[in-house]
Order: sequence, then structure tokens, then C-alpha cells
Amino acid sequence: MTFDNKKTSYKIYLRKLLIAILFTIVIVVFLASGWFDKPMLGLSKYIFILLAAVVYVMIILVNFIRDLNYFYFSDNGPNIIIRYYPLRPLSRSKRSVEIPKAGYAGFEIRRTMLGLRKVLILKQIIKKTTARYPAISITSLTGEELSMLTRQLSEYRQS
Repeated sequence: MTFDNKKTSYKIYLRKLLIAILFTIVIVVFLASGWFDKPMLGLSKYIFILLAAVVYVMIILVNFIRDLNYFYFSDNGPNIIIRYYPLRPLSRSKRSVEIPKAGYAGFEIRRTMLGLRKVLILKQIIKKTTARYPAISITSLTGEELSMLTRQLSEYRQS
């Protein structure tokens, strides 16, 4: 079986673009309109701009912490193949994990970073010991994709 989260990746990019455009519009409205020339609630328009910037930076930080990835999974053939790359700007390192089905030892799914990030840890048998791969963020997977992934990975687990 093969699947990827291409649609979710597009939605994430569009959401980031929409938030940036919305932030820009809010700043322009604060600066160009006459509504905020007089202090509202005792706050000047520059304080409102600063608050909007803080909210925007917080949204960016949460998305950075979540570590959203494009994710490709295939178990056709003799290997389990997982390819992924981060959806962060300026971070285009593509990574791939290939595990022979005969040497596959299982997997773990954990929540980290105060529950904001879900990670997949794959295990492989190498020279009679179990080796763990570095954690792969699977936060961007939908519930259906996550259940397909766990079902397929559970199918190959060694006893």
C-alpha cells in the first residue's frame, strides 16, 4: 500500500499564506484607517499593531514546534519506505527511511512538546539487537492516514 499527505501539505501551505495575508491586511487597516487615530480602550494603534505581531509570531512558533512534514509511505516490495521533508521555510532537506520487512522490529508513536507533536519511531533488527531510527514527525497526518499507517506497520511486526 502506498499513500502520502500531499493534500494536507497543500492545505498547510495555503493556511500559512492566508495568515500572512491576513496579518498584512490588519497592519494596513491599523495604519491607513482613521479609526485608530485616537486611542481605543486606552491603547494607541501602535500597541494594537504590536499585539497583532505577537499573535502572528505565536502562530508561527506553534507551527514550528509542531514540525509538520510531507509524508510518503510505501510497503510495496521487500522494503518499508518512508520519505518525508519538513514544511518549514528554508528547510528543504528530504529524508528517507528504508527498512527490509524481514528486519523490521516494530514502531512507537509518541506525543512530545506538550502534546503538540506526534512522532513515529521505527525499530529495526541489526545484528541481533534492536536499533531505533530518529523520530519522524507525523503531526500533519490526518486520522485516517494515521490509522492506515499504524495498521500497515503493525502487520509487519516481528514476534
